[in-house]
Amino acid sequence: MRVCLALSHCIEEYDQLRLLHSLGHEVFSIGAYITPAEPHVDKRPPLPELPFYPELKEAVDRKGGLGEAQADIPDELLEWLGNDGAIIYHHYLERAYQQPRLWDWKAGSSGRRIVWRTVGQSVEANERAAWPFRARGMEIVRYSPKERAIPSYAGEDALIRFFKDPEEWNGWVGEDLVIINLTQHLRQREPYCGWSFWERATAGLPRLPLGPGSEVIGGPGVISYEELHRRLRFSRAYLYTGTQPASYVLNMVEALMTGIPVVSIGPAWMRVYDYGPDLFEGHEIAPLWSDDPAEARKMLSQLLNDRDYATDVGARSRARALELFSRDKISAAWATFLA
Repeated sequence: MRVCLALSHCIEEYDQLRLLHSLGHEVFSIGAYITPAEPHVDKRPPLPELPFYPELKEAVDRKGGLGEAQADIPDELLEWLGNDGAIIYHHYLERAYQQPRLWDWKAGSSGRRIVWRTVGQSVEANERAAWPFRARGMEIVRYSPKERAIPSYAGEDALIRFFKDPEEWNGWVGEDLVIINLTQHLRQREPYCGWSFWERATAGLPRLPLGPGSEVIGGPGVISYEELHRRLRFSRAYLYTGTQPASYVLNMVEALMTGIPVVSIGPAWMRVYDYGPDLFEGHEIAPLWSDDPAEARKMLSQLLNDRDYATDVGARSRARALELFSRDKISAAWATFLA
């Protein structure tokens, strides 16, 4: 099958491209990896093993950019997809909804597919807007069962979680006695990313926030892919503080798969949206969690002070990741869905 990715999350784009390519699909991305060997971002490595389609890139360029091409799929790309291709969108669904020609293309063959792949950015308005397009054949691949708590929930055709390759994310050592967290603008996006929980749960403990904007709260700011791997492997513990609206996000999955001991914020802090506590899943996935920052601080202190305990929690973290997010399991799910 030929698949076009119209995604808005370059890290999942990197993962999806590798996965679909490994399943034997021909994949073209209107995103950061439009030229796989020379991606527009450095959050993940290049993918020189993937084919490059210069004629499709030229068609995208003529539209004026990636966003413009997602909002007006080039004729050349629709022709390339043929009668049994698929277009997979993320949450900027207005780019798909406002293209009558795209839906005419969908109606032209029963084998043509338009898919919404959720990634934790859906709210009631997204769900309500999806219903008319569900009637026109749009499929939905969910990433968490907890999304069913969103008002006006538009249903699902498959539940396929995020994935991480156990061979790529592994090897926790835990020699650095420090608590870490990776979030984009943790402090600046309060209350959406749980900064106040982080501040109270790690007060007086060795801590290091990572990622864009972390420099204002004692962190290094943006870090490389290689440095992220090093921090996850060598730091003693990871405090996951959530992101609203989302059941969980990729930073926790990467931490769990690496095997660093993970402590999660509790659902009581997910109050930006009325249904936030019911939507959240981090506390159900991580081996340790609490709604009370003081209790989370005790957990983190024990992880810092007790190597055997940390080793046990780290093993449970990785086991949970292998249970839910291993590449083999998720590959099989995508293979079934796209068959």
